[in-house]
Amino acid sequence: MTPNRGPGARKFFILAGEASGDRHGAALMEAMQALEPAAEFSGIGGEMMQAAGLETLYDARQMAVIGFSEVFRKLRFLRRAMRQVLRHIASRRPERIILIDYPGFNLRLAQRLRRSGIPVTYYISPQLWAWRAGRIRVIRRCVAQMLVIFPFEEEWYRERGVSATFVGHPILDEPAPDQDRETFLAGQDLRPDQPLLTLYPGSREDELEQHLGLFFKAALIAREACPGLQLALGLAPDLSPGQVPAEIRSQVRLVTGRPRMLLRYADVAMVASGTATLEAAAWGVPMVVVYRVSPFSAWLGRRLLRLPHISMANILAGRELVPEFLQERAQPGPIARTVVRLLGDDDSRRQFREDLLALRQLLKPPQTGNAGTVSLRAAQMILEPDGRGL
Repeated sequence: MTPNRGPGARKFFILAGEASGDRHGAALMEAMQALEPAAEFSGIGGEMMQAAGLETLYDARQMAVIGFSEVFRKLRFLRRAMRQVLRHIASRRPERIILIDYPGFNLRLAQRLRRSGIPVTYYISPQLWAWRAGRIRVIRRCVAQMLVIFPFEEEWYRERGVSATFVGHPILDEPAPDQDRETFLAGQDLRPDQPLLTLYPGSREDELEQHLGLFFKAALIAREACPGLQLALGLAPDLSPGQVPAEIRSQVRLVTGRPRMLLRYADVAMVASGTATLEAAAWGVPMVVVYRVSPFSAWLGRRLLRLPHISMANILAGRELVPEFLQERAQPGPIARTVVRLLGDDDSRRQFREDLLALRQLLKPPQTGNAGTVSLRAAQMILEPDGRGL
């Protein structure tokens, strides 16, 4: 979509620094444009936001980092990006800043904009309830509007003096698949009548480097125990097949076009912790969650993390519904044994699916006067003249 550049344009700056934020940002932009055709967007985003009309300063792929030590490697670049963003905002003077997750950069930006007179909306909250809760002071001082996507976040913020509105989770907006399981798998040279283990190691280069070898070793062990088990790797759009070693490509079916569909239709999935774990849960996909970061990031994370679980399915369930294998516990043997147990027990797998699908109901907002999709509900609130949608 070509952005409006006329004199009557309503200018917004929007920033998403990761693949999941790019998808949600694009949906929000399209919803805002449907309500306000004069909306014009500049900022930082990925391919989907650019396709929706974003004039981009940096591609989201350039901004993506995981862990603490990884941030240091990109510190010079991130500082340069911050300077350019601030110059752009000062020159363009948008009527509102829209920040999507990505807290390390976005909260610093909100602080720098505090005296600019431009109101800030935060859509898809940073997970302050999990770690670094002290950042609430920045949100209290610098963010005019909080739109949150998990039900417990609204109360968590309000207890700390921040007015937040639960709009629902954008995953609820997704249409039904345009292909059934049999058609999709057959199109990927996979047999619908054979069990499928999907490997989903993450959407960023650092995640692929940390997880792919581990996932591959665990998958081979699982296949030895389950003859006929098909192995398929869902490669995120921001990653290239050349980043996957030839040994893995020779034994694992590589799916690049529609990796999320591959995750959706898995019998069991091996998933790196992140947005994909909630997607798999919402689709009722039995999974094991795995995550590794650098030793320093792990050491610091243990001192900051405030929750017993890291996957959102477990946080919503209030228990370890989904097995988690983190850092030193992330070893091929234990991961493979859990996968084999899930594959071999139809009753357990069926119950697992039912428990996961029940979590989807928690993502629905209360019935209000705001009709339509989650993205449309958020767009209405952002476009309200008082900026609060109340």
